[in-house]
Amino acid sequence: MSLLIVLVLFLQAVGALPPDEVIGYLGETVTLPSGADPSRNLTTIEWSIFSNTTWIATRRGKVTKIERIPRFKGRLSLNITSGDLTIRNLRKEDEMKYTVNLDPKQEAKGIRLIIKQHLQKPTIETLFRSAKEGGCWLGLRCSSQDEDVDFSWKIEPPTDPRQTQRERGDIFTFLTNTTTDVQFTCSTSRTKENVSSTFTLKSDKVPTGEARKPLPRNRCTLGFPICFALGFAIPVVLYMCRENISTSC
Repeated sequence: MSLLIVLVLFLQAVGALPPDEVIGYLGETVTLPSGADPSRNLTTIEWSIFSNTTWIATRRGKVTKIERIPRFKGRLSLNITSGDLTIRNLRKEDEMKYTVNLDPKQEAKGIRLIIKQHLQKPTIETLFRSAKEGGCWLGLRCSSQDEDVDFSWKIEPPTDPRQTQRERGDIFTFLTNTTTDVQFTCSTSRTKENVSSTFTLKSDKVPTGEARKPLPRNRCTLGFPICFALGFAIPVVLYMCRENISTSC
């Protein structure tokens, strides 16, 4: 007798299957599968949330209601053939457990909706540019607003790998060809997602050392006769004024 009770309790525990997980992304659309037998004609479809069974979308007989609560207004679609529920313009608060009941009678199914955000494009900043004989050193840093991402770099045209060092999101490389534009692409990835940003170093922006400043221009070398005449005439006029030779002074 005790064995029978244990068996019944075990079957009940097995019957309460954990909810499936469906991943959706902020601002996008996701469809929650009902798991209905496609060979059956559904007469009742009831999607609910929360432990108190709050209906959000139902199909009973020929009546469909998909605007039962304000938070989902204008964002739900119910497939009356398959029983699947579609949610548009996903929000973070949509992340919860959803339950569907079907008739002809089928075991209630729970689905856990997980809301994620797509990877954002990484940002590339210049750490330094330093001229050196034969080329220049360049340091770049790639950063991401997302957590737990992997970084990778691609350089076109390729540089000598022996003169390039990568450290997570940072890259340090020596460029020997300063006459061609060099394109650096940083990619961040997580699971199956991958996004990238590009930085292009223009050849005319590559440091090649400080240019010499031009010497100050000596204007008198360009007009020597004028400078000579002024240099001779001014002392003579001053001398004449001092000796009262000219009354016009």
